[in-house]
Amino acid sequence: MNQKSFLMLGGATALSLVAAGATLFGGGNAPAFSEAGEPLFPGLAEASAEVARVDIREGDFTMTIESRDGVFVDAASGFPIDPEPLRDLVSGMTMATIAEAKTSDPARHADLQLADIGAEDGAGSEAILMDAEGDTLAHVIAGQRDFTLGGVTGGQYARRGGEDATWLVHARLDPPARRSGWFDTRLLEVEATEITSATLTTADGTAIAMTGTDGTLAINPLLMAGRVPTENNLNRIVRLIDTLDFADVRAASDAEPAGPSLETRLGDGTVLTLSLLGTADEEDATAWFRISATGDTEVVTNLVAKLDGFEFSMSPSDAAVFDWTLDDLTEEAAS
Repeated sequence: MNQKSFLMLGGATALSLVAAGATLFGGGNAPAFSEAGEPLFPGLAEASAEVARVDIREGDFTMTIESRDGVFVDAASGFPIDPEPLRDLVSGMTMATIAEAKTSDPARHADLQLADIGAEDGAGSEAILMDAEGDTLAHVIAGQRDFTLGGVTGGQYARRGGEDATWLVHARLDPPARRSGWFDTRLLEVEATEITSATLTTADGTAIAMTGTDGTLAINPLLMAGRVPTENNLNRIVRLIDTLDFADVRAASDAEPAGPSLETRLGDGTVLTLSLLGTADEEDATAWFRISATGDTEVVTNLVAKLDGFEFSMSPSDAAVFDWTLDDLTEEAAS
């Protein structure tokens, strides 16, 4: 199912749920005002298939998602986003129905965490849905959750962008507030037993060769010289490879390799190489990697589609591996 199709499907589902909500609020327990049961964004169910761009802001976090050739991508890097959080956001905004009106006093917005983005206190999270021409389809400031409101989704305080009126709505409007939450960050998942060898090249060019057997790594005996392996660190290298995840992604740059790298071979002939890249920005402590995969294997075919044209950062614990030397992978043998 392509991105447009899932939005159209979400819109059709939303129509039925909104209708059900209106019926529910038509009973004797409905709040005593005309808005109860009405959608927060009338017409969005029909327009949801037209979403071509989404702007997200929360605190210092900003992200723009846009449709390119029928696929929704992170505008900054061009990397495809995970459809699920986008589907959840669009369907959440589409199906949001009003439970009751709250304050229209801007001075009280912060009390509901509905102040404008950038406000010193009580700022909400912001999502703007736009069509291909850049026209706004829906703009929401989402605030505190209200778990006392019944229903499948519970409740949340919200206001429409550019308006002072605030509402308690039947909805869950919690888009990820970090970039990694918008991606499927798993690049590779293999059995540890598939790892046949690994070579960690350190910053000074030393190559630490390791062989893989039954899911564990052993250092070349010629490098040991009275030392024994540090099993925990060797196991960390195995875990890095058998579930290779990234923390962030950017478009490929002209950055040169900094020296440290990790080459891993799998039993099917796949060769995976992670190379730490140098940086010209001393204030940016992010460790970025170029990842390549070679070999005539299904694993390589799947990986190249994800890796080509991109560079990745990793969690601090995974990135730390590339600072290791032989001293980190071994310790003196007991006398």
